[in-house]
Order: sequence, then structure tokens, then C-alpha cells
Amino acid sequence: MLLAYVDDLRFARYNNELNRCEFWIPALGALNERITKQKNYTHNFKISHHQKTKLLTDLYNKTSGKDAIHVYQTKSACVMHEDGTISAYQEVAFNGKELIAYDYQMGTFIPTTPEAQVAAQVWNEDYAKIEKVFLENFCTHRLSWYLPALASHLEKLVPPKVKVSISESDSGAELHCRVYGFYPRDVEVKWIKNGRDEIHSEEAAQILPNPDGTYQIRVSVGVTPEGGATYSCHVEHSSLEKTLVVPFDPNGSYQSGSTETDIEN
Repeated sequence: MLLAYVDDLRFARYNNELNRCEFWIPALGALNERITKQKNYTHNFKISHHQKTKLLTDLYNKTSGKDAIHVYQTKSACVMHEDGTISAYQEVAFNGKELIAYDYQMGTFIPTTPEAQVAAQVWNEDYAKIEKVFLENFCTHRLSWYLPALASHLEKLVPPKVKVSISESDSGAELHCRVYGFYPRDVEVKWIKNGRDEIHSEEAAQILPNPDGTYQIRVSVGVTPEGGATYSCHVEHSSLEKTLVVPFDPNGSYQSGSTETDIEN
């Protein structure tokens, strides 16, 4: 699967079954001729994807039969800075393990693990020049094409919805703050005790995409019940004029606006 983003706005994907690129932003429909080039590129990318997967499979001496399942992942990006300069990067992982990074300044693939040295050497011989041409030309040209059509989408602000809940077990209680349906991606979520003390989570929370282009995150913290103690989830987002504070209500009553409080057993 190939997904395309500008900043954190997902605007296209490559449909493997139909062998074509599908755009999710209607405004891009006016770029028919250039979109055709995009389709050609994504088709070539698919071919390159399979070639590299086979190469890594062979180099790591894994079974490449029809029943073997391997995952090849790559993240490529070009960045247009305010001063007009351009930078780019690419990261490659195989079966969930990061192996190779592309150094834009040097124009070479750099192994990030010792076992990736052979693969990096082969890629520098076969793909390094092509990669530099793509990042310097095709990627930046596409970005300049898409920005005018995506401007209104990139500037949109969608406020978050918040739902707080508690789960209880023999080992203790855990508070959950689910923040969802917001855009853009950047958000800060934290639990506060008694209106002033932050409770740090032992788990690193991840911001995940929703099918509609918005995002979601869940922040959970373990708590020990204390008489008179209060807990609230604090959310900061660019769509909000001030911090959104959602108190946890142990009685399970609903809060105003788009916030909710649940009890889970």
C-alpha cells in the first residue's frame, strides 16, 4: 500500500487491485495531466517495491516461496523550507526492523544495522541516482502542484472530541482519556490531579489516523483512589482558544459539549 501526505494531510493512495492512484481531495481533479504522471510513478514504485522486497528476502536468506509473508516499508519525504531550500529523507524497514536510511546530502543509502551493509551497497549501485532524481525533482514538483489545491484543507481546524473513562481490576484503577476527531495532528493530552499535579503515563501514547483524515489518541494513567481527590484530562490543540479541561466524574454523568464520562468494569 502506498499512502501520500502533504504535511499530515492524507490526500491519495495507490490501489493495488485496480493498479491506479486514487485521490481523496476533490480539488485535485483539475490536475488531470499531472495526475497521470503520478499514476505512472506509483506503478513504477510498485515494481521497485517488489524488486527491493525480493532482494532483501534473498540477502537475508529467508524463504521466498508463495507462502512466505514479508513486510517492506519505506517513508520518503521532501521538505520545502520557507527560505526556498529543499531537504529530503527516506527510511526503510523490513519485517518491522529499520535497516537503511537515505542520506540526501551524500546521495547514498546508509545501513542502520550491520546486517544491512550488503543491501545498502547493492542499493547504492542500483537505486541511489534514481532516488536523488526523484527527491530533487519529482517530489518537489508534485509538492508545488498540490499546495494551491490543498491550501484550504491544510489550513482547516477541527476541534477534538474527548471521552474519559475508568477501568478497574484487582491490580488497581486506570483512567483513560480518549481524544478523537481532531485536525491537524499535533495535540497535547495529559491527566491532572487536584487541578495542579500532572500524572505521567507509563505508556507512550500514539497519535493514530482516522479514515476521515482526522486523528485520535488515548492517554491512560494508573491511579490509587484517594478520598476527595479530583482528576481531569487537559487537551491543548490549535483549534481551541484555550485548554479543554474534561473532569472525570465517578458517577458516570455526561459532561457539556462533545465530552463524555464512562465507567468500565
